[in-house]
Amino acid sequence: MTTLIRVFQFLAVAGLLALFIVHAAALTGNTQPFAHYLKFLGPGIFVVWLPTIFVMNRLTRDFKQKDIWRAALRGCPTWMRRAVWCLFGYSWVGFFILPMLFGGGMESEANKARSMSAVLMMFYTIAAAVMFSALHAKRADTTRRCMNGHTAQPLAKFCEECGAPVLTQESSDN
Repeated sequence: MTTLIRVFQFLAVAGLLALFIVHAAALTGNTQPFAHYLKFLGPGIFVVWLPTIFVMNRLTRDFKQKDIWRAALRGCPTWMRRAVWCLFGYSWVGFFILPMLFGGGMESEANKARSMSAVLMMFYTIAAAVMFSALHAKRADTTRRCMNGHTAQPLAKFCEECGAPVLTQESSDN
């Protein structure tokens, strides 16, 4: 199972890097060399997204619905979780606002490439992060401890045994 997760994580990262190149070229107005890649990267999202759904269901099955993203990304380092949310916000801005800023609306090839690549980058990023989390969540779950050294549940903020705050990854690294 770990090998399959690594394969899909690799595919998600490769798709993300390809989309970053397409997006960077589209931001400069140069869509000719890369725009045709969107024809492959668009449907390619289903190759990594379907396994992501199954892995995410496995990661979140013991958690409440309101904690689904915290549970799904609990194996990711803090910077990766923040990057996922930043790219999520950027993709919405890229889809709705960039076409207006650059002019031409969605009739412009550059705006189509910018908007489509921004949205696809979001999906590839989430897929890569969930796969990364699946590979590292077990270690993250067993290493969470409170200030008094007791083992804590994966998403707990306070120790069930003594009530002390659970150390976050950043505070335990210092």
